[in-house]
Amino acid sequence: MVGAIVRWITGDLVGQLTRAYEARLKAQNETDRLVADALAKDIEAKLEAQRLATQIRLETAGFWEMRLLTFVIAGCFAFHLLLVTIDTCFRLGWRIPAYPSPFDEWQGAILLSFFGVQVAGQGITAVAAAIRGRK
Repeated sequence: MVGAIVRWITGDLVGQLTRAYEARLKAQNETDRLVADALAKDIEAKLEAQRLATQIRLETAGFWEMRLLTFVIAGCFAFHLLLVTIDTCFRLGWRIPAYPSPFDEWQGAILLSFFGVQVAGQGITAVAAAIRGRK
């Protein structure tokens, strides 16, 4: 039961890492081995990023300041997104302005990096670049 919960929380990264190593061992040629190695390294980087994020969360969990900061950062961007969405969908004419520069360009990246999603996206981009570079 605990193993299933851990796999659900981590997205079964350990299983993916195991499959990547198996693919590397079964690879028939050098290109397949390089792709399998890149995938294995990407998954290892994701595991390390998750470990570090968990460590930071555990070390700062008792600080009320961290919880307040989290609420303010996420709340501001989420509230703005909600207002823009409601105004756009229901055409209420509120004319919610975009964030000033550079936040207007970085709004999504700020939210994603705050929640740790950007790390996974960068890893996928690196693997895709490695695969494209091999052809």
